[in-house]
This record gives sequence, structure tokens and C-alpha cells, in this order.
Amino acid sequence: MLDYRDPLFSIIVFLALIAITILIVNFLGSLKHKNQLKELKEFIDKFDFLDDKEIESIFSDNISKNALLLLAIAFEKEGNYEKSLNIYMVLLKNSENNEKFKILQNMAEVYFKAGFLHKSREALLEILKSYPRKLDALELLFIVDDKLKNYDEMENIIEILEELEIDTYKQKAYLYFQKAKFAYDKEQIINLYKKYPILKRNYINYFIHINPKMVFDEVNQEDVYKFLDIFWQFDMLPMQEKFIFIKAAKKEITTTLKAPVFELEVLKYTPKGLADLEFEYICNNCKHLTPLYDDRCPHCKALFTLELEIQITKA
Repeated sequence: MLDYRDPLFSIIVFLALIAITILIVNFLGSLKHKNQLKELKEFIDKFDFLDDKEIESIFSDNISKNALLLLAIAFEKEGNYEKSLNIYMVLLKNSENNEKFKILQNMAEVYFKAGFLHKSREALLEILKSYPRKLDALELLFIVDDKLKNYDEMENIIEILEELEIDTYKQKAYLYFQKAKFAYDKEQIINLYKKYPILKRNYINYFIHINPKMVFDEVNQEDVYKFLDIFWQFDMLPMQEKFIFIKAAKKEITTTLKAPVFELEVLKYTPKGLADLEFEYICNNCKHLTPLYDDRCPHCKALFTLELEIQITKA
């Protein structure tokens, strides 16, 4: 019989403690896994699923999940979000647990495109319960919360992104400007512009109708052409050297000086009322063209990537 003072007894006790610890850890891991499955099932049951026998029958045939996934993506690109979501829901119910979160991410993106922001948010939060640092889910949740004006939640996401060592300069500039604009805080907008020069367009666009003199004194010649669409649409530009080529193109004054922008030089010699300027915006990230400016590219969702493109058009 072993004495408790025997070294062998101590070793046996030590090994027994290790074995008990391993059993407890495995038990807790298994319990966590079961809880995740239960929560995921409850989450799936919360969504309205339009019964589609055609899709169910397709799934019952010998067609791979990858083929169905491609079919769902094809419907999504066509704008048939209902059909796409139906396929995703069938896949979600018939996939292994580790496959479900990728499907949930796709569903969140389709819900977002279809305008169901709260459902998109629910799907993303379900993903983040199990994968709290999943970058694509965090980035989409930031956009969804922006649409819902959940500014406090957006700040929380920025904190997580910083923990992941992601550069959040643009996200911070965008969020703080939205908050200041929502609160009509003019002083804060000025301070933000000083801290985040990337907000220059936002600053100009905000103040040109409130305090145009401040804007005119602030901008330089380069700014005038970089943000020509803003100044072109403003009808009371002052008689300052940086604005003379816009005023000449609008036939408000005449000048023999050559405009540094080709389109303005053409309009200077075009009869009044015959031609005008048309503006488009190209994303320097994905090269997608859009007719309206937004801080976020409507195609790739990148922030502050749209650059001005100028064209001459019929008046």
C-alpha cells in the first residue's frame, strides 16, 4: 500500500489531476459545441423560409453543394434575392456545422443587398458569436450598422479591428464625420477636417451652402479642380483667380488665359446653352464607375476611393 509521503503517490495524484482536467476541458468543449449547434438551429428557425419544392427536389438529386452554391450566387447576381436566399436556406439546413458560417456570410450579404438590414445584422452576429474576429463579417457589420445609424456599435467594431491590427484611419474619419453631421456639430466637423484631411470633400460639400466664404478662403486651385463637380453646381462663385476658368466656362466672364482643365477650355469657346459638364466617379480600388458620389464605393464598399471623371455633354 502506498504511503501519501511516497514520491510515487505524488506522481499518481498529479497524473490523476491532469486526467481530470483533460476530461473537464473536453466536456466543456463538447458542451460549447452543442450550445453552438442549438443556437444555430434556433437562429435558422427564426427566419421565414418560403417553401420551394423545386429547390428541395434539386437538393434531393445528385447535385453537389458547390453546384447549388453557384446557383445561389447566379440568382443573387440576377437580383433574384428571394430564390437565392431559398437555396442558401436549404444548404444551411443540410450542411455540416463548419460549413454553415460561410453560408450565413453569403446570406448576410444577400439580405444586405435586398435591403433587409436587420436580418443581415442577425446573420452576422450569429457568425461572430463563434468567430468574433472574422474580418469579412466585421466589415459588413460596420456597413450595416452605418445604414442603421448604430454609431456606438460601429465604434465597438473599430476597436475590434484595431485589436486585429487593421488600419482604421478611414473608418474613424467616416464614422466621426457621420456622427458630427447627424448632430449638426459644425465646430466638430471643422476639427475633424483638421485631424483627417481625407474629409476635405465632406468639409467643402457641407459648408459651401452654410458658410461659402470660409470654403472659398480655405480651398486652393488644386482643390477647385479636384472637386469641380461641387463648385460647378454653385452659382455664386466669387471673382477670385482660382475660380475664373469656371466662370469663363459658364460665360459669366471672358478671359484669354488657357484653362488647365481641357473640358473648361472647350466650354469657354462653346456657345452658351449648347454644352454642359457631366460628372462620374471611378473607384480607384475596383475601377467601378458610378454617376453619384458617395464616401463608400457602391460596388466594392471601400471608403474614400471615388475620384472625379469629367465629360462634356449636351446642355
